[in-house]
Amino acid sequence: MHHHPDSNQLGFVTNEDLGPEDFLTPKHQIIYESMLDARNDQGRDYFENVFHLCSSSNLDIPLHYFDELIDRGSTVRGPSLIWHARALKLLSFDRQEIQLVANIYADLQQGIDASEMLDELHKLREERDEYKKGEPEAFGNGIRDWWQKLNTKADDGYVEESSIPCPLPSISRETQGFRRCEVSVLAGSPGSGKSALAMNFLLHVIRNTTLKTALISLEMNLDEINARLVNQMVDVPLKYLIDPTLLQEKKLNKDPSVDQQKLWDELMKATQISLKMAEQDVFQAVSLDSFNPNVVKSAVERSALAGADFIILDHVHRVQFNESKSFAENMTRLMVSMTEIAKATNTHIMVLSQVNRESPREGRRARMHDLKGSGGIEENASLIMMLHRDIEETPNEAELHLAKARSGQAGQTINLVFTGNRLTFGELANEYRYQE
Repeated sequence: MHHHPDSNQLGFVTNEDLGPEDFLTPKHQIIYESMLDARNDQGRDYFENVFHLCSSSNLDIPLHYFDELIDRGSTVRGPSLIWHARALKLLSFDRQEIQLVANIYADLQQGIDASEMLDELHKLREERDEYKKGEPEAFGNGIRDWWQKLNTKADDGYVEESSIPCPLPSISRETQGFRRCEVSVLAGSPGSGKSALAMNFLLHVIRNTTLKTALISLEMNLDEINARLVNQMVDVPLKYLIDPTLLQEKKLNKDPSVDQQKLWDELMKATQISLKMAEQDVFQAVSLDSFNPNVVKSAVERSALAGADFIILDHVHRVQFNESKSFAENMTRLMVSMTEIAKATNTHIMVLSQVNRESPREGRRARMHDLKGSGGIEENASLIMMLHRDIEETPNEAELHLAKARSGQAGQTINLVFTGNRLTFGELANEYRYQE
């Protein structure tokens, strides 16, 4: 047994941020708890007191084990003790998060309400973020990986495999698709077709990948969501899907403009596609009755934890914020939450947004500062797309302006053609042009 007059110098120290629960093994939890208790007893040697308290526990901790701990801890002195404690604390946060996520996933699989554990997860992440504030990043961390990635991405024909594919070639060219761990914003005035365009994006992912998608709507009920989705998949006018009574034989017979054979063929095709989607579990829709920000955040988080790779929130300005804070502050908090969820779950979240004015002045398209609560949106979104469509003058044409593109070049305006019957957008063959 080593006798050290000052055992504190050899790792037998306590840290105000660390608790017994932050240690992995029960043995170390007991030892650290004894160290905390030993500080209060000035009557005997600190080390003897630690050993005495440990020996009264249910676990058998032999004396030589303390020798080993002291030998191992002898290299950790002075300021390095602080960093050692920080490392332990961060590992503890990671373990707690993994356990919580596993519990949440298990409950979701069994159809059990996991809202309380989701709240715990939020609190844990907030606590960890607070703890990590001011922590410097070492330059050397990952520098080799960074160079490797740089070389790979410089190759002609490189495609970001992990990105969510986009049906518009210009966006794909600029951003390599919708990138994981990021939030994008699709904004437009009411009636511009932003919900339809977002569903175009979603359907492209469903058709061309095995990735899972989720649509969280604060505007449409589930029947309307399904009707719009089917409408984009097949050549069936939306009115028949919104109001199925129009499919009654007597009503169809009175409408000479309807090719009934074609209509039923398309509906049969829609049924087959929909059933295949249901079997593969690639799409989920959530229609929210409550627009409380916590409910909205919880819905997004649940979708992500259930495995969604691409999530659309339609739309953010329906959220009913707490009036004790300014709208801008509320919007910033919500966007920060979206970014945190995207990063934590390796997903891409697309947030739909309204522009401030009902209709921009003639000759002027809406821009980023026209977004309601634009500060929080601009700061937290990696990609911002502004959709403009003059419903009266040119209903079959639209423009999509890239107001912000963190991973590409902002400023382009993409010309789109809109097919009203199918609620679909397509990019015109010409190259995108720069906005004057």
